[in-house]
Amino acid sequence: MDPKLAAMVARQYPQHIVGFKLAHYHGFDWTPTDRVLKAGKLTSLPVIIDFGGSEPELPLKKLLLEKLRPGDIFTHAYAHVNGRTPIVDENGKVRDYVFEAQKKGIVFDVGHGGGSFLFEQAIPAVKQGLKPNSISTDLHTGSMNGGMKDIINVMSKFLNIGLSIQEVIQSTTWDPAKYIQRRDLGHLSVGAVADVTLLNLREGDFGFIDTQGKRMKGNQKLECELTLREGNVVYDLNGIASENWKQ
Repeated sequence: MDPKLAAMVARQYPQHIVGFKLAHYHGFDWTPTDRVLKAGKLTSLPVIIDFGGSEPELPLKKLLLEKLRPGDIFTHAYAHVNGRTPIVDENGKVRDYVFEAQKKGIVFDVGHGGGSFLFEQAIPAVKQGLKPNSISTDLHTGSMNGGMKDIINVMSKFLNIGLSIQEVIQSTTWDPAKYIQRRDLGHLSVGAVADVTLLNLREGDFGFIDTQGKRMKGNQKLECELTLREGNVVYDLNGIASENWKQ
């Protein structure tokens, strides 16, 4: 964990490196947090923190209000894992300092994963006004074959929890692009890269699962119809970009 070397490499590869992540550190010690923040300060890049695992717990309030800077990212926001204080307390109430942190400019990222998203956290948090700043998957074999599945499924969960379709799309595209200082991405302006996804919004009787295996019913679900990458069709569910076989 050498912040100067990390900063040097980030400067060498700005087209690829958009920030620094700290994760899975289990010691009762702020040193790794301070070091990753130093790398962020040396480069003016954000850091993303996967917090937890310490015994006893490092105080979440100190992380959010004293350590992280506006624009830094707190991921797995709706988790309830060992070694980390959940944002929703035992009475179902979002802790006051969590709202204060979001107002300060800390980015609350979903980071669903295979063990980091519970409806018992997400639903009351959103109902009380703590909406995610960025919606993300934490994609790996454990999450894609569990309750997470894919980005469209995670977006659909928040649609049914109470976000508008506009909020869901913005939290998955343009807002995350700004957080990682890549304003060339995440929008459809003239001159932007032609990365385009066409979605259907289906209505029906659907079910969604969190990382504890708990189920939430929903009546809306997004479905990917077509994906363009740099203007080329790379996914086409119903062949809408193809000619009829008789033509």
